Amino acid sequence: MSIALTFWFTRLPDRISLEEFNQLLSQYDSLIESISSTKGAKPGQKPLLELDRFRYHDAVTLFSDKAKRPMTLDDVKTLVDWKLRHGKFRPTLMKFVSSNEEELVERTIQEAVEGYWIDLDAPKALDVICKLKGIGPATASLLLSVYDPTGVIFFSDEAFYWLCCKGQKSPIKYNAKEYKELGAAAQALVKRLGVAALDIEKVAYVLMKEGTSETTSGNKKAVSTSDVKPAQVDSSKKQVKRKTGISAESSDHQTVMAVDFLSLSDPDPIPLSDRFAKVKRNLIACNEKAVADSFYRLLDQLRKEADRIAAVGSDIIPTINYLDIHDPNKVAAFRDALKKRGVGIIRRVVPPNVALSWKEETQEYLRHNPPVKGIPAHDPQLYELFWSPGQVRARADSRLLEVQRFVMNIWNSNNEDALVSSNHPVAYADRIRVRKPGDTSLSSGPHIDNGSVERWEPDGYGRAGTYAKIFQGRWEEYDPWDSGTRLGVTSDLYNGAGSCSMFRMFQGWLSLSSILPGAGSLQACPMLQLTTAYLLLRPFFSPRFKSGPNFLHENNWNLHVAQNSVIQGAVPGCGIQELSEALHPHLRLDKTMVPIPRVEPGDYVLWHPDTIHAADAINAGMVDSSVLYVPACPLTQTNALYLARQRKAFLLGDPAPDFSESGHARARGEREYMGRPGVQDVNDAGGEEGLRSMGLLPWDEKKGTDAVERELLRQANGILFPDRFDMMGRRGTKRGGF
Repeated sequence: MSIALTFWFTRLPDRISLEEFNQLLSQYDSLIESISSTKGAKPGQKPLLELDRFRYHDAVTLFSDKAKRPMTLDDVKTLVDWKLRHGKFRPTLMKFVSSNEEELVERTIQEAVEGYWIDLDAPKALDVICKLKGIGPATASLLLSVYDPTGVIFFSDEAFYWLCCKGQKSPIKYNAKEYKELGAAAQALVKRLGVAALDIEKVAYVLMKEGTSETTSGNKKAVSTSDVKPAQVDSSKKQVKRKTGISAESSDHQTVMAVDFLSLSDPDPIPLSDRFAKVKRNLIACNEKAVADSFYRLLDQLRKEADRIAAVGSDIIPTINYLDIHDPNKVAAFRDALKKRGVGIIRRVVPPNVALSWKEETQEYLRHNPPVKGIPAHDPQLYELFWSPGQVRARADSRLLEVQRFVMNIWNSNNEDALVSSNHPVAYADRIRVRKPGDTSLSSGPHIDNGSVERWEPDGYGRAGTYAKIFQGRWEEYDPWDSGTRLGVTSDLYNGAGSCSMFRMFQGWLSLSSILPGAGSLQACPMLQLTTAYLLLRPFFSPRFKSGPNFLHENNWNLHVAQNSVIQGAVPGCGIQELSEALHPHLRLDKTMVPIPRVEPGDYVLWHPDTIHAADAINAGMVDSSVLYVPACPLTQTNALYLARQRKAFLLGDPAPDFSESGHARARGEREYMGRPGVQDVNDAGGEEGLRSMGLLPWDEKKGTDAVERELLRQANGILFPDRFDMMGRRGTKRGGF
């Protein structure tokens, strides 16, 4: 009998003998040792073998029977690390989990475990644990299983495939209903053979790893799709769905970009719900040939531009000195380069001694007040701090506001009635980072903020038609700098983590230290229009051959007319779009992600919201890498609404609104901190302009450059000062602020 038939008939859960069960169990340790050796570990990572020892021995010893101590956030992160390395990698899961408050983790798990030992109701206990950010039924079952390794089975893919799908790799929804099915099947095997749930997990893992090549019902085959070859459309073939599951574990809370980003060498794309196949079909309906032709033109341009970036390196990133932003010749060259590259540096916006004083003021503020939470939790370097003297002074500083106006005026609007003004920058309160030498916790892979699947969703960026020309096969006509197509965008359809409620024309940070390339700095892919077009069109195409010397050639890439649900690097609720060499090969990120040049205290680094960027994997320098996050935000109706909420947070000392949903923000923020700045401090730092940027003083409507801007100023005043203005007309003439 063949190996496959042996699997089907003698190794199914209701047929396997205790002898064969134990024989398979004995293979687990050597299998894990082999996988651990093959996978290896990144610098600073524990090898899989060590994580496996913690999961099956150390954690069980600590928490089963009578727990020797509460389970901590670090314990949870170690178990999640094991889960990600042992099974299918989920690129954002660790970020969500890490953002939980330590005390909340201990309290929630203790509550769940105490309830479990009363009634042995595992699904009920999982519901409690799932209240934590980033914890779904699968991860919750892992945490509970170390308390009762005999009776509670971890909701692993392998266990579900073996116990519930007869060894077939079928889609998994990772919900409570499926876990009840898995738990019942596991208990049946526990009773029949007298084995522990923990050992069932191991046997399932051995069986599914052993049977992968012969028992996956064709899952290893490439997705069969309708093809569009260069200059040719053929819609006669039908798509075959790829049987792969996607974890539903996510978080609906704000988090930070830290821990692990997508950086796999050969990950499989993650299929989304079937709805996304329809979304993709609708996006290019009636334009299939135009889209295909445009994609092949794009590949040609990407190849040329990637070669140029690889040859030039960091020098391709434009820079200008603050003192030169009124020199027409230097400004023209800088603006042209910035529009093409999407990233730039303005030198010495504030003198180095001023930038260093802001850093020192912030550190003094930290020393004299209660400890501030941040990332990583055990040694904060990205501080959840918003209203320190240095931060408040920087946001109100007239030089920064002047530079923000300067760069935001690069934007334009094809809609003359668009209510957006780059002449009136508004402040967005973000955090401060002091990244220590040797740190790896604040690394991030290539990504874009401001949404994930929303870029393809009709109710996301589709509402504003932001990328319409790209989906029509006319990417050359797409203008990344058209602000009118950004005002109606919803970049967070799923209440996900990491979202920004303001429209940022530029993301950016002000350097508070000398930062060399590789020393905790920024990397960027400086070909804005091309990367945006490729990112958006990539999900519509796949290679005919997945390797070989012609892998990247246009003849190897076909358009699916009957679209699948894959959107490479995008997950609903993630908040960011992730990229990798494996999923986005034509970007050649190994060559095109270039480090920004050295920056000094007072230099301002800015990048377009669609620019692919990353943080150095390690601060390889000898000193800290310190930056103050200061984006450039124009005045819009939406930004004014957020500014009203942010102003309240400033006056009370609460966390900024976009960060107030994180676990720690249930505390009092900076309300009782000594030395917290007030309105007068903003006035001292930036005068009337600084006050207006913080929503503390009305704008003078008469100074609008045209009727549209005057209308926007009127509406913004109505939003921020409803006691003196309203949205329909001015009710009073009283001037002044808070």
